[in-house]
Amino acid sequence: MAAPVSLHIRLGTRGSLLARTQSQLVADELMRRHAGLVVELVVVTTSGDRMVDQSLADAGGKGLFTRELETALLAGTVDLAVHSYKDVPVTMPLVDISELVIAAVPQREDARDVLVTRPGLPVPAVMQLPPQAVVGTSSLRRRCQLLAMRPDLKTVALRGNIDTRLRKLREGQCDAIVLAAAGLNRSGLMDARCMTALDVAQMLPAAGQGALALQCRRDNTQVRDLVAVLDDEAARRCVAIERGVVERLQGDCHSPIAACARLTAEGLLLQAAVGRRDGEAPVIRAQACRADPQQALEAVLDELLAGGAVELLRG
Repeated sequence: MAAPVSLHIRLGTRGSLLARTQSQLVADELMRRHAGLVVELVVVTTSGDRMVDQSLADAGGKGLFTRELETALLAGTVDLAVHSYKDVPVTMPLVDISELVIAAVPQREDARDVLVTRPGLPVPAVMQLPPQAVVGTSSLRRRCQLLAMRPDLKTVALRGNIDTRLRKLREGQCDAIVLAAAGLNRSGLMDARCMTALDVAQMLPAAGQGALALQCRRDNTQVRDLVAVLDDEAARRCVAIERGVVERLQGDCHSPIAACARLTAEGLLLQAAVGRRDGEAPVIRAQACRADPQQALEAVLDELLAGGAVELLRG
C-alpha cells in the first residue's frame, strides 16, 4: 500500500448504473491503495445520456458521453473522470483536450461482445437465431458483422443504458440484442441462461472495449500520482494500438471499425475488421502478430487497405 495521504478528490461519473458502478470500483481501489484518501463520486449528466431517442452518429458521436465530464475537469469542478475507453473519441473530440491526460488504464475486463436473447429462445447463438430474427443494436460495427454472418437478420436501432436495453428485450421489442461483456460483468448482470460471449472470430469488439480511461488535468500532478498505481501496462499498450487502427483509417462515428489486441508469447496479436459506412456487409478482416506492436499495426493496416477498407468507409 502507498504511503498514507490526507486528501479528498472528486471523481466525475455519468449517472447510469454501469458508469456509477465502474466509477465506484475505481474509487474503492484508490482508497484501498492510499490510506486516508477520500474519493467522492460526482454525477455529471452528459449529452449522450439525454439523447436517448436520437442517433449518436447523427448528433455528434460517442464524444457526447465524455464532453461534459471533460468540461468539468477543465473547469475544476471534478478532479478525475472515469470513462469507458471505447467512448473516448479517437478523432474529432468535442472538447479541446490538450490540457487533459489519460493518467491510468486499469486492468481490462472481458473485451468481447455478448449476444442476449429474449425469454423463450434457446441458448443464444447467432447461427441459431430464428430466420429473419430482429436484433437490437445501434452500433454500425456490430450490425455489419452480424449481417456478414446472417444476411437474413433484421437490425433495429436500440439506444439506452444496459438495464434499459435489457428491459426492451424482455418487452419483446426484438429477439436479441448485443451488449459488451465488460458492462454486464461489472454490473453483475451476466446471465448464462440467455447470454453468450461471442468469439472475436465472429464479432470483433470496438477499440478500447472492456477498458477504462482515468482522465485528469495534465497539470494536476497530485491526482496523476495517485491514480498511477492503477495503470496496467498491457491494457494501455493494447488499447493504444487498437485506437491506432481507428486513427490511421480516420474513423468517425459513422465508421464500422473493430480492433482487438492482446499480448501473446510471440508478441502483440492485432485483429481488425472494417465494414461499409452504412453498416452493411461485406466485412474486411486482417490480423498480424509481431514482437513490435507498431509493426503489427502497420501489417494490419496494409492488409485492410489492400482489401479496400478506404472505399468501404467512404460508402
